[in-house]
Amino acid sequence: MDNFFAAISLFRRRKYDECIEVCNGLLQQNALHQGPWELKMRSMTQRVYIDDIEADDDVAEDILDTQTIATAPRPGTSIRTAMAKPATSANATTASRPRTGTGRPITGISRPGTLSLQRPASTLGNKTALKTGSRTAAGTTAGGSARNLRLGSASMFAVGDPTGPLFHISRLHPDKYAERDALSKPLFQYLYYHEGDIRKAMALCDAVLARRRTAELLTDASSGWWWNAQKARCLIAIGSPREAEPYLRAALQDLHHPDVVLLLARIYVKIDQPTAALEVCKQGLEKQPNEIALLTQQARILELVGNLATSVRRYRQISALDPMNTEALACIAVSYFYANQPETALLYYRRILSMGGHSAELYCNIGLCCLYGGQLDLVFPCFQRALRMATTSELRADVYYNLSFVALTTGDIHLARRCLRLCIAANGSHASALNNMAVLVARQKQYQKAKSYLQAARTAHPTSDEIGHNLKFIENFQ
Repeated sequence: MDNFFAAISLFRRRKYDECIEVCNGLLQQNALHQGPWELKMRSMTQRVYIDDIEADDDVAEDILDTQTIATAPRPGTSIRTAMAKPATSANATTASRPRTGTGRPITGISRPGTLSLQRPASTLGNKTALKTGSRTAAGTTAGGSARNLRLGSASMFAVGDPTGPLFHISRLHPDKYAERDALSKPLFQYLYYHEGDIRKAMALCDAVLARRRTAELLTDASSGWWWNAQKARCLIAIGSPREAEPYLRAALQDLHHPDVVLLLARIYVKIDQPTAALEVCKQGLEKQPNEIALLTQQARILELVGNLATSVRRYRQISALDPMNTEALACIAVSYFYANQPETALLYYRRILSMGGHSAELYCNIGLCCLYGGQLDLVFPCFQRALRMATTSELRADVYYNLSFVALTTGDIHLARRCLRLCIAANGSHASALNNMAVLVARQKQYQKAKSYLQAARTAHPTSDEIGHNLKFIENFQ
């Protein structure tokens, strides 16, 4: 088999490391061979590719204050007000559900924007998304008669060592490669995803868009929308979402693609306009009914603004269209759990487990459902497996915290105290564990120690009314 054909086969089978090794061998034989060089660039990009198109959890800070019209949004139109809204008895489901540090209700599945993408030679960190599907970058291996690079452009490439840097980014001239459609797209993806050089990638977008305007090629919707979307993606990455909006609107005029709609909704979420984001998703669903990505985005935004009932209805619609969607199943399960139906929630969690979803969070949730559903013989085995699968200190702390509730339910105060101590040892800023530990210590009439625990909990979570009430009670009691 020809080595280059073998490298293409490895790339299609997602064996990127082996593909890069074969390309290095071909480049050692001929350093100016364009095919292996481009294939190596695509492999290096796919190896670190992350689908960052979904909205972040964190609401961005105010951008472009000169365009701010009102400081007090109408009720139900702002994510910040939904996070800061106190719990009321009228909305028992929302009030009973705990929230994350950003104010989002606990939903049973991790959201995008919680990890940091580590790129080789990267200077700009980017938010990542927890992939729930097999989204990959578009594009295939370019072929053609031009197998060798022109000598005039060889100065950009690191010809000496094929195993070293792919090319010298400082010598990259975007205008020179904007005319080469087969190379410009994989080059942009390499600069954006692998190198993390957002400025250089945006310069390439500007060069391509300028060339297309000059040549009057904007009527070609097959690629014009793509470059407008990538320009907007770069502007979002550097913190200029307002400037990215016109490019996304122009991309939607060329082609109504779901990725463009999701990017536009992401902008509105960043600038705290969830109503506009929901309207964008609604318009996208009119063009493409039953699109899973748009329905999922709608459900997440509704969840952010506190409209949990409508959000669960969207997730039910998603699960009917895609029965293997783990996010929809997990969110439906957690809604049943907080609606005092642990048996029904357990059915959904077991379905996720049968699909191959093994994680510490899943086993912890199954253990809690078994506890409240009366299946006590399965509670501790589930938590034991959750502890074995917990990889981070924060996750281990959450498992110990939930295990303390199991101990309190069974009446084992000594075990509950030990679990809370292990939780605090794993995560010293766990406010709920510090508060519960203070309550247990106060029952032993160790009020000074209880006060210290409550002060630490207040430092970790200064907006909690429950912690403030307990601290005031202890101070008055002393």
